[in-house]
Amino acid sequence: MAATFAPTTADLAAMTPDEFVGLMRRELARPGNGMHDHPFLLDLESGRATLEQIAAWTEQFYLHISRMLPWIGAIYVRCPHEAVRTTLVKNLAEECMGTFTNTKAHPELLLEFARAIGADADAIRGAEQVPAGRRLTEYFEFMGLCREWFVPLSAIAIGLESFVPATFARMVNALKANYGLSDEQVVFFTMHITADEEHGDEGIELVSAYATTPEGRKHVYDCTLDTGRLFHEMWMLYRDAAA
Repeated sequence: MAATFAPTTADLAAMTPDEFVGLMRRELARPGNGMHDHPFLLDLESGRATLEQIAAWTEQFYLHISRMLPWIGAIYVRCPHEAVRTTLVKNLAEECMGTFTNTKAHPELLLEFARAIGADADAIRGAEQVPAGRRLTEYFEFMGLCREWFVPLSAIAIGLESFVPATFARMVNALKANYGLSDEQVVFFTMHITADEEHGDEGIELVSAYATTPEGRKHVYDCTLDTGRLFHEMWMLYRDAAA
């Protein structure tokens, strides 16, 4: 979906960091641009989503998050700031091993959710990404290798993580109320609610400190909105399953 207006590089450079991030969040909240009020979320809340559709969503989401993690490592390699690299190592330790939440690797937690809804976790692990899922994962590869290191971090923090607490909280409520799942079976979601609330205004901090050139601002803007749109498209794959 097209933006409300098409800001020029000069427009973006003239904004304060708060104005710049606020613009992106408003655009990402529009239909088709991210996870905010996504049809999958609305179908969970109404109880219309079938277990087959939830399993299809889980499969492609698992395949994406398990394959995007190496590109966080690529950002680490290209980042010249020790403090940021330390944060990235901690994030990877949590994502890959559940180090700081004393849980498990985040992809494994999502497989546990798959088992709770009756899906075959082994089949999910061995499945292939469909084109919409592959486009999203490969976009992370593009950002990690072809854009300044702070661009993919901003896209993750602003385009995805800033919307996770509200979205996942609604998903947890819907999964428990409409599908009978327990607190233990939705840990993947509840753990992310807490973790991403703690990130706060990380996106504004990244923009303030590192996206300091007009070109850097434009790359952050374009890649963040593209990430949100690709994420929305991948989540729409649930509709390809039996209703």
